This record gives sequence, C-alpha cells and structure tokens, in this order.
Amino acid sequence: MKFVRKMSISEIPQGFALIQNVFYEFIAPDYSSEGIETFENQFLKNTEFQQKFHDGKEEMYGAFDNDELAGILSISNHNTVSCVFVRKEYHRQGIGTMLFNEIINILKIRNVTEIKLNASPYAVPFYHAIGFQDMKKEQEYKGIRYTPMKRKI
Repeated sequence: MKFVRKMSISEIPQGFALIQNVFYEFIAPDYSSEGIETFENQFLKNTEFQQKFHDGKEEMYGAFDNDELAGILSISNHNTVSCVFVRKEYHRQGIGTMLFNEIINILKIRNVTEIKLNASPYAVPFYHAIGFQDMKKEQEYKGIRYTPMKRKI
C-alpha cells in the first residue's frame, strides 16, 4: 500500500539519505564538480538547512510503500519546494505525483495559491507534466543548473 505523510523529525535523516542516493545517481551526472559541491554544501552537509526541519521552517513529506520510503518532498514555509527525490525502483509509478497531490491539498487548506521550485534538468519534463510552467529559461548558480518554475493551485 502506497501513501504519503509528513515525516517526523526522527525520520528526517532517512529522507536525507534518500536525497543523497538519488542525487548522485540521477542529478550529479548533469552537474559540474562545482555544482555537485554546491549541492552537497547547500543541502546534504548544511546543518542550517537541516535545522529548518526542527524549527518548522521546512517540512518533509514521504511517500511510503508499506514501511519503505520511496520518495520525499520538502517544502519551505514560503511555499517553495526545495527537494523532490524518488528512489530509482519507484520511478514512473506515480510517487512524485502522489507527493505533489498531497502538498497541493495541504496548501489549498492553507489558502496558498501558488508554489515554486527550481527544477533540475532531469526533472523538468516531470514538472511540466504535472502543471508547472517555466518562469525563466534554465540558469546556473555555482554549477547547479536549474529552471525556475511555478504552478498555480
């Protein structure tokens, strides 16, 4: 049975392990060594970013297949999606869509009308398929390639 729920603080390290594994397999090949280092420093090794989950400034939602973590989505209290990663064996099974459907339902209850994210080149087709639109053309910041996107909800 697959379902999505907000992850507890004690589960956040498991979410970061999934982020790390999926990043190196699917995203890092499109990045320069500078981009990989930037991602590591801004997300994987950044204790300030990790503290945001404890402070309530960032929330992480997990998609589970029974007890197995299949994917994660993290979103800031400014309604910006910071991370979306799905394990390889769960690609193209609706996990990413499940995560976004849950977030959109939650944000509607909070009267939020738009969400934003910066999409990696690998993920742009998926985001287009679920209704995101490019805000600008692909950009680069310290080796990280991304397309700013938004979606009305």
